[in-house]
Amino acid sequence: MKQFDLMRWARGVFAFNAIFAMVAMCVLATQPVFAQVNDSIPFLLRGHIHINSTINDSVNCNVIYDTGASNMYGVDSVFLANSNWHPQRLGYATTSGGAGGTKVRIIPDKTKVNIGNIEDFYEIVPIFKLRDIVDCHVDGIWGIKNIAEHPFEINFEHSYLKQYKDGKPSLDGFQKLFIRYENHTIMLQAEVAIGGTVVKGWFLMDTGSGSSVDFTAKTVKDYQLESIPGKRYITDWTQFGVGDKEQEWIVDMMSDNIIIGNDTIYKEPISYIPEGTGAFSERPYLGVIGNTVWSKYNIIVDIQNGLLWIRRFKPDSPQRPTYDYGFRNRTDIGCGWIVSNLTRDGDAANAGMELGDTIIAVNGKNVTEYSWDEEFHIDDQPKLFLDIIGADGKEKHITLEAKERW
Repeated sequence: MKQFDLMRWARGVFAFNAIFAMVAMCVLATQPVFAQVNDSIPFLLRGHIHINSTINDSVNCNVIYDTGASNMYGVDSVFLANSNWHPQRLGYATTSGGAGGTKVRIIPDKTKVNIGNIEDFYEIVPIFKLRDIVDCHVDGIWGIKNIAEHPFEINFEHSYLKQYKDGKPSLDGFQKLFIRYENHTIMLQAEVAIGGTVVKGWFLMDTGSGSSVDFTAKTVKDYQLESIPGKRYITDWTQFGVGDKEQEWIVDMMSDNIIIGNDTIYKEPISYIPEGTGAFSERPYLGVIGNTVWSKYNIIVDIQNGLLWIRRFKPDSPQRPTYDYGFRNRTDIGCGWIVSNLTRDGDAANAGMELGDTIIAVNGKNVTEYSWDEEFHIDDQPKLFLDIIGADGKEKHITLEAKERW
């Protein structure tokens, strides 16, 4: 999958670092099929790590596994409204995410969650508008509650997670990295070179991000990233993450390299957020490292010993032609795919596409007829004929060709 496709599936969206504070109390989809083998928990990689979970032994919920999700389990509001789970009590709490702070509803009832062979109980389950941030394939989000208690494997090569409650994982071929574990988040040291400038220090490990590296607003200022010479693209995003900031703009550039431990990834696009809020403002890390990077490795997290073990299995791949817009599938509440990000002065914008437009057909096929796999790989096609309904209700017919971005 090419880099811009992964960006489309919410880059740096999460990294919640959420702290819930009870403010007031009041009494007020078709799932992917995964088969568990030998205590492993299979997942489907679609930019994010998608896993099946079960709530209170009866409600199936497709969650994103997010190491930045601060020890919590949360559900999407539309999913909850259409499920057969009807909590008896609701409350409110404050939280922060990639788009600043916000107030959310919570379920304060003790909730049982099963994911593979992992069973946990959560005293509070927040209710987010996750599908507004990601898409209708997401029902919830999961940051493993007890990751610090046992070694935990994220195997991207064979698409499974595994918690080692008994025995130890094999570390053959792995390299050792030292980590910091603070506020239920994982930070590691890495460095990124861009146009001769080297940004080196602590980064957040965030499997809730589908991109490579996203720098915080403070890093932009401290390292003067805006003054680095080279090609850059500015892209506007609607609802970049959890929080009250409804629109964000980001800048894409091409890195010289990304170094993690003794491994080097060459020529991978990175991003920075000049006016970032929440998880992308001033933080104890320089930026967020997401699944475009992590999916090249098999990973073992050993919190008790302060270690992260990684083994590279996927080589660098050349950049491929792509498109300069992105969308979220919202056929759960509407008739199509909603344009959610758009590069300024790009081909799509110049052809008349606007944020909030609804794509109803691609290459003559209604988007409701596309499988999830076909949808995910739609940008692999060299040319797209898009039938669109604008916010004003008028129809648009746009033809776009994939182009080399770098």
